[in-house]
Amino acid sequence: MLRQLKFNFLAVLFWVLSYCIFACVCIRMLQLHFNFLHHVFMNNSQHDHITINDTSYTLLDVESLAWKKLVNGSVKKKNGFRTMCVGTISEKKTAALRIVVNRKVDEIQKIIYFNTDNRSRKFYDLQKDNQISLLFYDARQRVQIVVKAYATLHTNDVLKLDRWKATSPQARLGYMTLEPPNTKSEKPTLGYEERFSTIKPTDSESDVFQENFAVVACVVYELEFLYLDFTGNRKANFYYENNVLKDGFWTVP
Repeated sequence: MLRQLKFNFLAVLFWVLSYCIFACVCIRMLQLHFNFLHHVFMNNSQHDHITINDTSYTLLDVESLAWKKLVNGSVKKKNGFRTMCVGTISEKKTAALRIVVNRKVDEIQKIIYFNTDNRSRKFYDLQKDNQISLLFYDARQRVQIVVKAYATLHTNDVLKLDRWKATSPQARLGYMTLEPPNTKSEKPTLGYEERFSTIKPTDSESDVFQENFAVVACVVYELEFLYLDFTGNRKANFYYENNVLKDGFWTVP
């Protein structure tokens, strides 16, 4: 009888010890799993932003920052984003590049505007294929922004008229050439009357050439933001549909 009780006691003790060991193992595994998740979470928390000039920016902050920089460029003449390199697809299916002035940015509608001569090659390119690329770079801010968009040409509407009225007499000279841009010349030429090299045209004199003026509205569907830094570059891409941000993520610079 005593032997049977002793055996039962040892059996119960064995199962209790086994259960305790099993419980300890489970608890340890849960601790390790928790520590792993905590480690992953902390790493993600530490790397889901970038720092620019001592300011931290999340992915969405970067998207907003990019548009603010573009807006500033359109209203501040000395800003690095005041000008941009415009790329179109030429008649020969090659890349055609030129520098234009960033005239206006609509951050809400995701549209960037610039003016052009409707006799120019870029205007002709966009009539054939309205895909356009815009490259902005400010060496002081160490920021590059690349935009891909679809261009809408405004040649005879309220927008074109309003932008023409807002154009200075000096700037209107670019649309007052007697021949289309890039026309061959036997000698160096301004393209317009020589007297305007020393005097500004009046409104009545320049309005005659208003028909050459056009506005290009670039509806953005993709934006790439690149920040250059000696500790390591940072980059993010953003994608839009119907003027609404649909996707965005960090990318390898």
